[in-house]
Amino acid sequence: MKIAVIEYRRSPPPAAQELMSAIQARGHTPLYLKAHMLDAKITSRGVEVYHGAELVDVDAGLLRNIGLYLSLDTFLKRMGVVEALASKIPVVNSPASIIVTRDKWRCLLKLYLSSLPVPETLVTENPFSAMRFTREKGRVVYKPIIGSLGLGSTLIYDPDISFHITRSLKNLGLPSYYQVFLEKPGYDYRVFIVGDTVIGAMKRVSSSWKTNIAQGAGGVKVTEEEEPEPFKIALKATKHLGLDYAGVDIAYDLGTEKYYLLEVNAFPNWEGLRRATGVNPPDAIVEYVIMKARK
Repeated sequence: MKIAVIEYRRSPPPAAQELMSAIQARGHTPLYLKAHMLDAKITSRGVEVYHGAELVDVDAGLLRNIGLYLSLDTFLKRMGVVEALASKIPVVNSPASIIVTRDKWRCLLKLYLSSLPVPETLVTENPFSAMRFTREKGRVVYKPIIGSLGLGSTLIYDPDISFHITRSLKNLGLPSYYQVFLEKPGYDYRVFIVGDTVIGAMKRVSSSWKTNIAQGAGGVKVTEEEEPEPFKIALKATKHLGLDYAGVDIAYDLGTEKYYLLEVNAFPNWEGLRRATGVNPPDAIVEYVIMKARK
């Protein structure tokens, strides 16, 4: 069986290398495909996908990333080509689920409409709306609407700062995305799901309000017996979004004494989780892909 790992970098980054090694360890052939080199054709013979001049002939695909800071046209082209590939073979995660989860607002909206708990959130192009939201909530967090690792997220107390940020972004043709600040107890949760199973979960502990592992937080293993609610919420979120695997971020708010879904990551990193739990996500992901390809 040939299994493609799709990424956007010129050579496989560590996560893609680990997936390819896991494919090879199970007696199958990995193939690295660069997202920007993929083309699709509709022909009299049917839908065809090419990597450069070579026709892509694989049994399954593992979509790891299609690129950062893409124009809308390029994003839609790359997703459209992966969708063409998914019309022929299983692709994990599916293009339809990626299109939703790549956009923090659409992802959160879908979760809310599925009756899952999410923080109060504003998406806007109006600096006055941003200023009013900050004044009303007291503390808010600005987040890039497309982004990861906590990069660019900013804690804001001053309504005038929100006004300035949104006005500046509007001048660049970009929207703003704000969430009410949650008073975490010094940690939040990352729950890693493959298929219908939580393969591992951890508390991300930090003295900072940012609890991303990439921002210096430490991981501590947590079990379902200890913390059943984050496990339950994460499984529901992944199912409603149609994801095959995901890293789900959940926080407990001391003010409301409730759990909230922060984000669902369709391209999650796993090094911090592996150190905290001993679980190796590439093994579980590849086994899941092989199972889907054999159906």
